[in-house]
Amino acid sequence: MESANKHQYAIGVVARRTQTHPETIRVWERRYELIVPGRSESGRRLYSEDDITKLSLVKQLTELGHSVSSLAKLTIDGLRGLVSASSGNAYDEQKRRQAKRHIIFMDESLRQRLSRDLLMYDDIVIVDFPKKHTSAGNEARADILIIELATINEKSLSQVRRDLLETGCSTALVVFNYGDRKSIVELEYAGVVCLKNSATAADIYRACTSLHKLPPTMSQQPGSSVAPPLFDKERLARISALRSTIACECPNHMAELIINLNAFERYSSECANRNEADAQLHTQLNQSAGAARRILEKSLARLIEIEGLDI
Repeated sequence: MESANKHQYAIGVVARRTQTHPETIRVWERRYELIVPGRSESGRRLYSEDDITKLSLVKQLTELGHSVSSLAKLTIDGLRGLVSASSGNAYDEQKRRQAKRHIIFMDESLRQRLSRDLLMYDDIVIVDFPKKHTSAGNEARADILIIELATINEKSLSQVRRDLLETGCSTALVVFNYGDRKSIVELEYAGVVCLKNSATAADIYRACTSLHKLPPTMSQQPGSSVAPPLFDKERLARISALRSTIACECPNHMAELIINLNAFERYSSECANRNEADAQLHTQLNQSAGAARRILEKSLARLIEIEGLDI
């Protein structure tokens, strides 16, 4: 028990172990007195095992829809009991999550500038940027992507589409310095909110709470989302160059097909659209390519398993 209460961990360690951004931890301390860290001789925050346990439990509960203010004074045992009670009903969990706005910042500098004020709103949850190969079912998946652009131009819509695919978000908000009117209108017509870089955290908050899922021109249609790639480019290249132990070159040919489908999937997501009907057609092409790619990836993964290939 004594070691659990000993203040020995720096905030970076706590952030990694609880999967909570350091700025979030500081706001929870300052505003809610959720935990009271110790201090090193140089004044740096130091945390105990109990602090880490409490932060982890509170993070779970905020993702289930509870506000930090309602959790701050609970003991660790009380928090554990609430986690058990809250996670027992999947429908209520989904409903509480939908009541909040889970956001990702594409740019760390913008996050640092705005996150402290945004975290003052109980219905805003800032999610860490997804790591490469993160599962699509990750509980930390966000709804809204916030992107900072110096200028909005004719390439911005394609860039936002790429960023949405990379992060798995369903909608986007762009903070910009300059932009031509035609490109701004094009983004807003597609469902993206565009705000000048002078926008405050309150402006961002109001925009986030008003955002809904983007139309099919920007995001996948409900029920038809395509999973992220199982194989990265480097691994596919290695497979395509393999010498198979069976009498054919199926792994090589399948890897090449997947490489081509990946290329077409990206191309169709970036292809210029003349009108709404054209945009919907390219969305359908993108989804079809992704679905075909997923089928071949599963078959290739099975083939690698059967042959015992070490890639």
